[in-house]
Amino acid sequence: MDLKQMALGVTATAAVAIGIAVYQRAPDRVWNRLFAVHAAGGGLWTFLNYLLETARTPEQAGLWLRLTHPVVAMVICTVVDFAWTFPERIDYVDKRRRLMLYTIGVFFGVIALAPNLISSIELSHGMVLIEYGWPFAAFGLFTVVSLGYTDVILFTKARRLEGVQRVQVLWVLVGLMASHVIACVTIIIIPVVWGTTAYSGWGAGGYITTLAGMAYAIAKHRLMRPGIAIRRLAIAMASAMIVVTLGMGGLRAVAPLLRQVGVPVPLAYMIVGLVMGTLVTLVHSHVSQAIRRSGSTGADPKAVHAETSSQILRTLDSEQLLQLLARALDDALEPASVVVYTRSREGGQLIPRVIRHDAQQSSGNGEAPIDVRHSVLEYVAHEGSLLSLDQVFRFASLSEARRLSIAMHELQAQMVAPMIWEDELIGAVMVGPKRSGEMYEDYELRFVADIALQSSLALRNADLYAETAALKDFNERILSQMDNAVVVTDDEERIVVFNTAAQRLFAIGAEGALGSSIDVLPMGISNCIRASLGSGRILSSRHFEIVRGADTIPLACSTSPLEGDRDGHRLGAVAVISDLTLIRELDRERQEAERLALIRVISAGMAHEIRNPLVAIRTFAELAPRRLDDPEFRSNFLTVVQEEIRRIDKLVGDLLTLSKPADAVVEEVEIELICKGVLRAIAGMAEAKRIETRGELAELRGVVMGDETRLHQALLNLASNAIDAEPEGGSVTLRTELRGTEGEAAMVRVSVHNPGSYIPPDQTEDIFRPFVSKKATGTGLGLAICQTIIEEHRGQISVESTPEAGTTFAVQLPLSHSRVAAHAGGPK
Repeated sequence: MDLKQMALGVTATAAVAIGIAVYQRAPDRVWNRLFAVHAAGGGLWTFLNYLLETARTPEQAGLWLRLTHPVVAMVICTVVDFAWTFPERIDYVDKRRRLMLYTIGVFFGVIALAPNLISSIELSHGMVLIEYGWPFAAFGLFTVVSLGYTDVILFTKARRLEGVQRVQVLWVLVGLMASHVIACVTIIIIPVVWGTTAYSGWGAGGYITTLAGMAYAIAKHRLMRPGIAIRRLAIAMASAMIVVTLGMGGLRAVAPLLRQVGVPVPLAYMIVGLVMGTLVTLVHSHVSQAIRRSGSTGADPKAVHAETSSQILRTLDSEQLLQLLARALDDALEPASVVVYTRSREGGQLIPRVIRHDAQQSSGNGEAPIDVRHSVLEYVAHEGSLLSLDQVFRFASLSEARRLSIAMHELQAQMVAPMIWEDELIGAVMVGPKRSGEMYEDYELRFVADIALQSSLALRNADLYAETAALKDFNERILSQMDNAVVVTDDEERIVVFNTAAQRLFAIGAEGALGSSIDVLPMGISNCIRASLGSGRILSSRHFEIVRGADTIPLACSTSPLEGDRDGHRLGAVAVISDLTLIRELDRERQEAERLALIRVISAGMAHEIRNPLVAIRTFAELAPRRLDDPEFRSNFLTVVQEEIRRIDKLVGDLLTLSKPADAVVEEVEIELICKGVLRAIAGMAEAKRIETRGELAELRGVVMGDETRLHQALLNLASNAIDAEPEGGSVTLRTELRGTEGEAAMVRVSVHNPGSYIPPDQTEDIFRPFVSKKATGTGLGLAICQTIIEEHRGQISVESTPEAGTTFAVQLPLSHSRVAAHAGGPK
């Protein structure tokens, strides 16, 4: 097997392999399908040429030669079809146009099968010598015209398209032109002009350049412009030639000297080779950088990236950050447009923040917001990487390519870089095509992706800084406008916050307070803060008074420790100090108003209660002159007068009880004995109404300090009211319980419960007011007297009433000489 035959075999195998690989890259793409068919046909054509070159008889050679021409016709049709669609179309061209193309191809393929295609064929010295007839000229014309038409289509697209699509077309053109030149020279021109087909096999071998150019344009993820590829090849060859020439010249110059000193020639050549290899690398690098700098009109993306990254990390203003990002992209890439979006506060849209068109910046008011559910935004958010329109056309699935390409054209974006923080899309950078129409290089795409990623972190930091600053300003406004004084200290008792109200209250300026010890504050306040810091407890409403000039100012101070880490370290304490002057004044006014209202109520009640007896006495007095001699009248008169006087006397006695001062509480009283006495006192009343009385008395470890008589009166009044309210056949329960948590002062709770009565919620507050009664014969002073007596003993009285459970009056009194143990007390 000679070199030509080997080249044909390798070309045929490589053609089929390349076709399969490109097809599998995107099976649903039109370009990939056409290329796969084209590569398969080209491989078959090359294999037929291999069979032709290895034929043993003229008959075999003629058979293989005739079969090559229909295959070539189909290969030519597929390359024209490919040129129509590649690279901007996703679908085929219209059917009629394709039908005409393939009909012409079949026609010329049939012509090539004519008997007179070959005038003669012979084998001579391992070569196939062929003489063609007139059909070959017609087929050659079809081939030249079709391939020329293909070149015109691609040249037109190369001038019209921009970016990666232009580069793709140029690579196809490079491959086609190289293959055309080789094929036309070896297969057509040499046989027609010189009359020999000895070199025709090389035409099929040159077809590999077409496949290589087309495959690179379709399937390579990152493309290099042909001009750059040629330039790099030229730079590498020039660098190698310069170094080799200088090295070999220097070696020849020093060769006599090396022989004189006895240096072996192989060693000298090895050293020179190593030095030249190193020099080739250095020269190539320096020449490449020099040419790149001289040919570049924009800024170096690496330099821009380094400078911008440093500035981004130092920028805490989001608006300035986004402007810096857009300017850096514009300087490095020179795009037609750059738009930077960030997520809205509501989170449903991306808002344009910075817009640059043709290196001119404008505000984002002219651009509409984009919904975060936009197909492009959803795609980049899910993938977390940059998306370019070229990637969509070349590598996305067919359905996805249709959807995304339309969406990116709507956004007028050549690429979209997401800004993601914690798997959430917080913004996006949309870059248009280059103003020069050139494609974006691989390092430029990486630059956009990297700077968008860095900007995500910087934008989040800027937003957090803005939120922190706004929160600090908000807190400062709150503190400055608070009426209460606020003092915050650190763990070393130094003041770190001293608001305006504190400055007014303590007559200390912020300069004199901040950083100072809490000892500059009044002693009561500083002690309260120090106690909270030391104990770690919240101290509520500690009352103090400070003297300022001739005025005494009442204060209430509440402190709370600021807890730090889990190890229990305290960061400091917060004290809130309230000036109670106004509150006390309002409280005095309220008490005065309540006192006047009570006086009016009592006066009206007394007038009403006293008037009724007086009306009866006056009536008898007016009748006395006429009926005084009537014995029955005199008897009735005396009875009525005595009853009404007793009624007035009871009313006065109740009023005196209601007004008795609290300093009467002086004795040790056992509540259990009082309760037993109350139960005995109400036994007769209960029996008369057939009401069952129960006593559930707990063992109490303490006594109540107070007036036994008045406490008995209060509890008896509650029990009597319960019997009056309970229907016949009911029950009344008198219960005592020990209340209070472990370690705290104990309380005794005395409750009177009857299940048969109900007090509506709107009446529970009024029943303790004087002269409020539901009984026809009552004065309405009983519960008011009970409340007065209980409050004299530092206790509380309350009522609970529901239609289902009935009514319970509860009295709670403090116990002396007792602390609640872990399990002490009666039933709960």
